[in-house]
Parts: sequence; structure tokens; C-alpha cells
Amino acid sequence: MSAHQRRLTWSENALAELADLVEFMPAEAWRAVDAMERMAEAGFNYGRATSEPGVWYLPVGHLGVFYTDGAGTLTGDRVVDARLLRELP
Repeated sequence: MSAHQRRLTWSENALAELADLVEFMPAEAWRAVDAMERMAEAGFNYGRATSEPGVWYLPVGHLGVFYTDGAGTLTGDRVVDARLLRELP
């Protein structure tokens, strides 16, 4: 792991959401995982801040990943079908 890389973890909720999404949109679900892995490897945060302190949002195709970034670790907290969001974060 390079000096700038971050560890990537997923909450139980995010893993359950990914498992559900793989059933209906497998390519999109894997694209979201890949995007988070690339961000962790790159070592910098390229999502956007949400109105909830400490929570970031990364749009990936039709999906969106809500995550936290702290202490050298990115944690995927939720993975949602962004088309169903009433307001963009």
C-alpha cells in the first residue's frame, strides 16, 4: 500500500444493498465497487460532500455511493439507485 492509498471497507448495510443490486443491475453494482476501489488506491477523495457532516457521495452510472472518509479508510455506507433519489446529495 502506497503512502497515499486508503483502505476500503463496506458497512453491512452497503453490502446488503450491493447484493440486492447485483440481482437487477450487475454491471452497475460492480462499476460502483470498482470506482470505490480506484478511489481508495488513488488515495484521494473525488466524491462530493453531502448535507450530512462527514458523509460524501460518489455518483457511478445509475448508482450512488454514500461513504465516509477518515483515518486512512473509505467506508461505503450505502449504495442506492440514484434515479430514485428525490434530491441529489
